Amino acid sequence: MSHPAVTGRRPVLPAWAARAAGRAVVTLAPIRWRADLARYRNNWRPQLVPLWNLVGNLRDGDRALAILAGAAGNVALFLPLGFLLPLLAPRLDRLGRTVAAGFLLSVAIELSQVAFPGVRRADVNDVLMNTLGTALGFLAWRLATRRQA
Repeated sequence: MSHPAVTGRRPVLPAWAARAAGRAVVTLAPIRWRADLARYRNNWRPQLVPLWNLVGNLRDGDRALAILAGAAGNVALFLPLGFLLPLLAPRLDRLGRTVAAGFLLSVAIELSQVAFPGVRRADVNDVLMNTLGTALGFLAWRLATRRQA
């Protein structure tokens, strides 16, 4: 396939849209390596009570490491967003604006998972951890930009 500049044709899908579609597939695709690792084998209803299942599962000793790794993964997933948004969108150079953008993106992802019952499970704790990741990423950006000044 020739490069668009060589053929004079525009690409069917802009690069940013292709990257966004790839991220959506990775976020929403049903990835289950083994059935015994499935987090919610018999309960796919949305989890809407903040921290309830995290604390309850940790208290009961139910795969504590996997639970903590999942929470940490959600934080890590949104760290780059909090760092990059102020760089890419100057209007998002305030903590509240950046965190709100991360929160809204996370809510959109979780709401889209409601459409896949039996495959994905929407969880309010994912929203909380993603939002925390956005805030931590923003704070890292703030520290990095202050040291350069």
